Amino acid sequence: MMSSPASNSYTARSIGSPNTPDYRVFVSYNGHHIVSALHDVPLLPNPNESLTKNNAATELTLNIVVEAPRWTNAQMTIAPDEPFAPIRQATRKRRVAYVRTCFPHRGYIWNYGVLPQTWFSGGPLHVCELGERIAQVGDVRQVRVLGVLAPRDEGILRWTLLVVDITDPLAGRLHNVDQLERECPGMITATKEWFRLYKLPDGKEQNTIELDGKVKGRDYAREIVRAAHEAWRNVVTASTSRAVVDLTNVTIRNSPGLVKRGDGDEDLYSKLRESGQGSNPSKAPPSSASKWWYIAAREVE
Repeated sequence: MMSSPASNSYTARSIGSPNTPDYRVFVSYNGHHIVSALHDVPLLPNPNESLTKNNAATELTLNIVVEAPRWTNAQMTIAPDEPFAPIRQATRKRRVAYVRTCFPHRGYIWNYGVLPQTWFSGGPLHVCELGERIAQVGDVRQVRVLGVLAPRDEGILRWTLLVVDITDPLAGRLHNVDQLERECPGMITATKEWFRLYKLPDGKEQNTIELDGKVKGRDYAREIVRAAHEAWRNVVTASTSRAVVDLTNVTIRNSPGLVKRGDGDEDLYSKLRESGQGSNPSKAPPSSASKWWYIAAREVE
C-alpha cells in the first residue's frame, strides 16, 4: 500500500446535479487522479499509528470521508458497489431521500461520514464529527476518536464513532467522552435522541441503542475499528467479494481490483467537464425535506 498522504491532499470532484439520482461526488488525490473513497483513502493518516495499541493514554487519529455536512438533509451515502466508491444520494421508492428534521434537530446535527478501509454489516463504519466547522460532501478530514455509540437501525447494529476534527477550534478541549460531556453539554443526549427518532416520520419503528445507551470510550472504539479494518482487508483482497463491494482501487497491491492510477479517469473527467464539475443548476429539495416533525421518544424496554 502507498504511504499515507495528508488529508488536505484529497479534494472532492462532483458529477451531475445535487438532489438528483445521478449526482456523484468522487474523491481525487492531489486534484488529479480519482481514488476510491473506500479503499484508497487510508484509515490511519499516520503510518506509524497502530490499531493494536491498548493504552488508555494513547489517542487514536483516523481519516474520515464526509458524506453529509451538518444542518443538511440530503441523505448522502458512500456507494461501495460502484467503481471508486463515490458518494451518492440515497433513494427511496425511486426518489432521492432526505433525513427528516425532527424538532429540535435540523437535518444532520454533526458532519456525518464513514471510516475508509473499514467494513461491518455491509458497509464502512460511520462517524459523527462533532466540531464547530461545517464540512463539505467528499471532504477527507483527520479526526480524534472520542468514543463509540451502538445504534441499532431497523434491527441492524451500526457502530458509530464520535470524533472531532483535529484542526477544529474545539479539538484542544476534546480528548475523551468525559470532556465531550463537559465541554458540549447535551450533545451526547441529542445524538442518541437523533438516532432513535430519525426514521419515525417515514413510518419506521423507533431505533434502539445497545450497551444500555452508553457511549463507550476510545479504547473500546479502537477495538471496533481494528476488527472492521481487518474485515475490510479480507474483503478487498478476496476475488469472491465483488458481489458485495466493487474492489476498484489504485493502491492495494494484493487486491484483484487494483488498476493503474488514471484508469477510468478520462471517462470521469469527461463527465465532469460536461457537467461543469457539478455547477449545473441543482433541483430544489421538496418542501417535506425541511418540514418540522414533532415527535417524542418513547422508552424502549
